[in-house]
Amino acid sequence: MRLKQHITISLFFSAFLYTISNSWIIFSSSLISGVLIDIDHILDYFMAYGINIRIKQFFEVCHNLKIPRVRLIFHSWELLFLLSICAFVMRCNPWIIGTIVGFTQHIVLDQIFNKPHKLTYFFFWRLKKDFSLQRCFRID
Repeated sequence: MRLKQHITISLFFSAFLYTISNSWIIFSSSLISGVLIDIDHILDYFMAYGINIRIKQFFEVCHNLKIPRVRLIFHSWELLFLLSICAFVMRCNPWIIGTIVGFTQHIVLDQIFNKPHKLTYFFFWRLKKDFSLQRCFRID
């Protein structure tokens, strides 16, 4: 999905959370995590193209799948599982709850709309596939 779509949907989910929790902490952490999970694309871009900040090229490369390797360290069901354990241990801390909701909605939407293999958002599966874009996503 594109950044604009993630921002819009994260804002919607976060606003909904605020209406049921009346917590700005949950609202903020959900909004931030729902969008900033995509920061891991920057690492993949830098590893493929070097550390050069060209915003237009960055978005073109990411949206048109022109990166040979997709490490996507934050796009991981395993990381969501660890966050859920943290939420339990920390007795449902509002920062963690919001982060989990934002994180979950982001990965679920990417799982639906990004044409991945059904296991693409498992980090260790991508590792087994050598993070190869061709092996992790259905490329037309």
